[in-house]
Amino acid sequence: MLFPYGKVVTNESFYDRHEIKSSIHKLLKAAQSFMLKAPRRYGKTSLIKQTLLDINQEHFYVDFRKIPRLELFNSLLMEYIYTQMGVQGAIKQIQENIITFLTKHRTTVKVDVALFEASVELFASEKNEEDKLISILELLGKLSKELQHPLYIVFDEFQDAVNMSSKIDIYELMRAEIQHHENVCYIFAGSSMTMMTRIFETKSAPFYNFSRKLTLPPFDKSELTQEVIKAFRSREVIFENDALLDTLIDRCGGHPANTMLVLQMIEFKMLDEDIKTITQTIIDHCYQAAQEEMHDLVMEYLKEIRTKEHLHDVIFRMANNQKQILDPSSLQQKRKYLVDMGHLRHISRGEYEIIDNFLRDELIGESLL
Repeated sequence: MLFPYGKVVTNESFYDRHEIKSSIHKLLKAAQSFMLKAPRRYGKTSLIKQTLLDINQEHFYVDFRKIPRLELFNSLLMEYIYTQMGVQGAIKQIQENIITFLTKHRTTVKVDVALFEASVELFASEKNEEDKLISILELLGKLSKELQHPLYIVFDEFQDAVNMSSKIDIYELMRAEIQHHENVCYIFAGSSMTMMTRIFETKSAPFYNFSRKLTLPPFDKSELTQEVIKAFRSREVIFENDALLDTLIDRCGGHPANTMLVLQMIEFKMLDEDIKTITQTIIDHCYQAAQEEMHDLVMEYLKEIRTKEHLHDVIFRMANNQKQILDPSSLQQKRKYLVDMGHLRHISRGEYEIIDNFLRDELIGESLL
C-alpha cells in the first residue's frame, strides 16, 4: 500500500515533514525536552516515532488515552526501568518470587546493586500509587545518571494524564520531580490544542516554560507533491497533467489524514480498475468518497464548535468569505478559541485558515441559520 491511512506510519510510508523532522532531530540529539501539539489526525505520533527511528533511539512510549489507572502507568514505567537495567520481563518475575528475582539478577544488572535493590523494594512497597509515582520518577532520574546516557520518554496524548488520578494534580506531581532530571529527554505530545496550550503555555500551569514548544504544521506542498508523484510512478501510474496533483493538495489544505485518505482511494481505484492515468474525474470521485466517509466526524466537530457562543458564526463566515460582524476584540477571542480547539490555524496578524478541509467544505455547503 502506497498511502496508509488511520495508523502510525514510519519509513517508506512516512511522507513529508522534512523541516520539522530536522528540528526535532536536533532537540533529540541534545536531549532537549519538547512539547508537540497538533490537531487531531495530524500525524504527530508518526512524526515522533519516525524521528526516534531515524536516530536509532530506544525509548519509552505511552499513550495516556489507553491508561485509565495510575497503577498501570506505574507498572509500565517500572518495566521500562528494569529493561534499561538489563532485565527483561521483570514485573512478572517479581510477582512470581521476589527473592528468586533478586538472586538471579543481582550480579548481572547494568547498574549499581543498591539502585537495583531499591527498585525491587519500591515495587513491593505498600505505598499508594501516587506516592509510588514520585518514587518511580526519582528512580528514573537516578537511573539516567547511572547509565550516563540520555533516556527518552514519550508521553502521547499528555492532556489525558490528568484522568489517571482524582486524588492529586498529576501535572504538579510530575513537574516537581522531573524538573530535576538532567539526563532524560521528555517528549510531550497532545491533540487537545486547548489543554496542551493550557498545560505548557499558561503562566500558572506546572509545565510552563519546562520545555521547548512545537506546533505541527500542515504538509509542505512542494515536498509532498514530489513524493506522491514518485510513489505513483513506482506503480507506473501518472497524473494526466502536472496541475491535477497541485490542485488536489491545495484542496486538502495540507491536512495529513484527509490527504492520505483521498490518495489511498485513488490508489485503490487505479488497482481495482487497472488504470494507469489519474484524471480530474477520478480525483473528484475519490475526494467526494473520502468526504462522505468523514461526514460523521465533521458533524462532531460542528457540534463541538456550537458549544460556545458565536464560534460557528465566525468559522462559517471564514469558510464562505463573508464579512465578520463581531467587534475586533470579540472576534480575536473567538478565533483564539477555535485555534485552541484545533479548528483554525493562525497564519499571521489577523489571518487565519480552517485546518480541516472537509469541515471547510461542510461549512460552505450549509446555511448560517
